[in-house]
Amino acid sequence: MNLVDVVLTGGAVLTLLVVPVMFAVGFVAAVPYNYWRLKALGKACH
Repeated sequence: MNLVDVVLTGGAVLTLLVVPVMFAVGFVAAVPYNYWRLKALGKACH
């Protein structure tokens, strides 16, 4: 989240442009771990 803020706005400034990008990056960052957890352990997050 902080890295996306710095790259897009130059600091920790929340704008309507940045929020969807932060959500997308946060979702994509968790995908490898969640995929591994489902396949290797057979456990879901919930």
